[in-house]
Amino acid sequence: MGYLPSFAEDIFISYAHNDDDAYAMEPQGWVAQLDEDLRKRVAVFLDGQKPAVWRDREIRGNEDFEEIITRRLIKTATLISIISPSFFQRKWCLRELEEFATCAERDFGVKVGEKNRIFKVEKVPLSFERGYLPDSLQGTGSYRFYGPDPQHEGRIHEYRPKLGVDYAARYWRELDDLAQDIAMVLKQMYARVHNADLTVEPATAIYVAEATSDLEDEAKEIRRDLKARGFKVLPEGDLPYRTKDLRTRVAEDLSRSLLSIHLIGSEYGLIPEGESQKSIAWLQSEYSIERQKKATGFARILWIPRGMAPADPRQQRFVEHLHNDSEVQQGADLTQSRLEELKTLVQEKISVIRSVDEKKALPQAAARERKEITIDEPLRIYVICDQLDLLSSDLGDLRNYLFTHGYECILPSENGDEAEALQEHVDNLEICDACLIYYGLGSDRWFGTKLRELRKLLSRRNSPVRAKGVYVAPPTTPCKVQLQTLEAMVLRGSKTFTGTILIPFLEKLGTV
Repeated sequence: MGYLPSFAEDIFISYAHNDDDAYAMEPQGWVAQLDEDLRKRVAVFLDGQKPAVWRDREIRGNEDFEEIITRRLIKTATLISIISPSFFQRKWCLRELEEFATCAERDFGVKVGEKNRIFKVEKVPLSFERGYLPDSLQGTGSYRFYGPDPQHEGRIHEYRPKLGVDYAARYWRELDDLAQDIAMVLKQMYARVHNADLTVEPATAIYVAEATSDLEDEAKEIRRDLKARGFKVLPEGDLPYRTKDLRTRVAEDLSRSLLSIHLIGSEYGLIPEGESQKSIAWLQSEYSIERQKKATGFARILWIPRGMAPADPRQQRFVEHLHNDSEVQQGADLTQSRLEELKTLVQEKISVIRSVDEKKALPQAAARERKEITIDEPLRIYVICDQLDLLSSDLGDLRNYLFTHGYECILPSENGDEAEALQEHVDNLEICDACLIYYGLGSDRWFGTKLRELRKLLSRRNSPVRAKGVYVAPPTTPCKVQLQTLEAMVLRGSKTFTGTILIPFLEKLGTV
């Protein structure tokens, strides 16, 4: 028995048998390896429960299809189609896809929520446009197990873990994306069967525009990063290839989003059916401008990799349009930088938008009340620091700044008893109005522990703290430079303490 007791199979793998090929150093075929690895990874995301996975290991004739395959497809929860040129040349593969789609419509539907029960795995590049895919594969999203060959420029190679570290890393990242999405569909189906309330959609959506092939890896990394932080990432699956459908779909997704992120590469990309000149990337940018005109509280980020040179004259015109058109520029951040800098900009932008929304949500009377707070009952700020920082001059300057501005600064005591120190830590988080992690001489592991404690212990309070922050102090380390979190506002100090760094944090308290 698998995860869903009402189905014979949780996952059915459909493939052309010659795609289950193996190199000399590989112990089994590519599909067999994917099958084995997928079982393990899906189980991880199903809290350890193993899924029931089936694939046909034999080449069968027509007489076996109705008896064996169709019976299984009727009782299958999700289908993986491993597509390749060989897949579309095998009538059985196409028939399995058709049979599953037909059967799926009869019970749960092909879609569960916004997730599709059909998963499209691309083993090798396809030589035709997406519009020629069968209807059942349209808009399903793609898990591409191929990419640029790191050893041969201009070549494409399949991701095979046995061929080297680069291939293995890409293979496992793609496999994890596939496994997590399958597990999510299975959980949603389980919840529906048991009439359970499974809340899987985060409150905030971010639109990451479909990118051209040269920036596909970067776009996936941004998507993974946002999902890991609890955001819903749109669009779900591939975009429609017809202009009319594309506009409707993108407009709908943008209307639900807080922010749109557009990665602009060197390739021009696809031109949708019904459009003579503009690529999908160009149209998504235009639709996001329309969205911004209709509603406040929406932001756009246009990112161009540093040193990017357009490979296509049409893309050159598009890039010039982005740089020169006033309508594009208005209300957008156009940046040419490294990917890590883009990630930082995204988090900063989200923080700003949320901060504005929070202020708008405050009733005017409550806002005035906050302004009228007097020092008769000072606001308490718990500054969480490592014992090594207690004597640092930088922390002393920060403490003095808070004191002179009317805040009671609470620091950890030099308590050697671990149990007593923990209780004191819990008590301080209970009584404080705001908390600030001072990330100075404490190790990266120490910081991670304190951030987790913040999340856990603050959830027990009767009322939320007014502000949470991380003050990044000297010395500089790689982890500090790369630090990004939505758990708290990140304030980056300099070699010499400057109080103005704290102003965004203190504004949260309503006294600045």
